[in-house]
Amino acid sequence: MLKSIGVVVGSYVLSIVLVLGTDLLLSRLFPGEFVKGAIPSNRALFASTAMFVMVSILCAWVCARFAPSRAGRHVLWFFVVGEVLGIAATIPNWGKPWPHWYW
Repeated sequence: MLKSIGVVVGSYVLSIVLVLGTDLLLSRLFPGEFVKGAIPSNRALFASTAMFVMVSILCAWVCARFAPSRAGRHVLWFFVVGEVLGIAATIPNWGKPWPHWYW
């Protein structure tokens, strides 16, 4: 049980680290796009979304690879944790201008 929780939480922490790393990369690829108070261009948002999808797939694979049993169930919990924390990050920012998930 603890190994299962560790795999899911570890995969999610890895996804956070990789997404923050891609934010640094994207801010260099698209200078001036990811600044506070401004909405990035469509190209920058598309690149950001593509990087997020790649990181999510990679981390779901890592979660499945290191799952002690029932890899699908571990990936499902990885998804559930991500969705719950995504909603928790979106709700406090809902009154701010679009996009709602940026702090």
